[in-house]
Amino acid sequence: MTKILVRLPTWLGDAVMASPFLATLRARFADAQFCFVGSSVAIALFARDFPHARFVLDNTKQQKVRLLGIANLAKELGSFDIAFTLQNNFLSALLLFLTRSPVRIGYANEMRSFLLTDSLPKQKNLHQAQRYYELLRPLGISGEAPTLALFAQRDGAPHARKRVGINTGGAFGSAKRWGKQQFVATAQALLASGCEVILLGGADDVATNAAIESELGHANLRNLTGKTSIEQLIDTIAGLDLFITNDSGPMHIAAALQIPLIALFGPTDYRETSPWKAQNAFLLSLNLPCAPCKKRTCPLGHHACMENLQANEVLAHASQILDLF
Repeated sequence: MTKILVRLPTWLGDAVMASPFLATLRARFADAQFCFVGSSVAIALFARDFPHARFVLDNTKQQKVRLLGIANLAKELGSFDIAFTLQNNFLSALLLFLTRSPVRIGYANEMRSFLLTDSLPKQKNLHQAQRYYELLRPLGISGEAPTLALFAQRDGAPHARKRVGINTGGAFGSAKRWGKQQFVATAQALLASGCEVILLGGADDVATNAAIESELGHANLRNLTGKTSIEQLIDTIAGLDLFITNDSGPMHIAAALQIPLIALFGPTDYRETSPWKAQNAFLLSLNLPCAPCKKRTCPLGHHACMENLQANEVLAHASQILDLF
């Protein structure tokens, strides 16, 4: 039985974009014994997709001496026939090297190529889903990455109202986030049209979404911010008729589940992180000359790439998707 190790991406969105890589790897090695190392978020994301795999939490960053922690983690993991790192840092390649796995695959980055047996040059202007998929080339697998894919428990019962999810958050920094009042205006119009609106987000979004909830005060508004596990978030998004979101991890979950979505892009590069092969996704971007700056906060101080996106533009697409107004 082939033993395969995969060091998963840390962030939710990146992990979702690795799903075509993982699905193809599983299809190629149907009888393999898989081990996944990663963050708690990445582990929770794929626990249902790989029910028989081994999942190991990487907590070496919290240890006093991280190099010693990585050495101990490698010893705990043991050796594998094939080992991949989907991260680009030196330490993830070191982990693979210390497992003494004979095949170690990753991108050439941070002068770590000597730790890998197959060190691929990192290509620019490539979608992240395709970038992960390219790591299968040493195994003779090439071509375009298939669609994102995640397992979800879907509620087949019909909805009394159209159900719209709104995600106000976005990891990495405030620059990716649309303004609170624009979300308020959007939610208000959707509620007035008879929709049910569900606010979603993580711990960093609790205050913003609580303010939105307080301002709207509507019976058909539900606030699940910070109240869902990763599995519950997936299942909630799977039950939506529309998802409105910043460039974020939940956006990629919606794309993986083929949920109609409206994605708002400002400082990030949609060529790299747009909803991959989503059948009904609308991307809204002003394509300003200063974008994509890829900065956590606007370096020019005006944040025009997001501030100048208007609620009526979002609602026009929402109307088309939901047949409203």
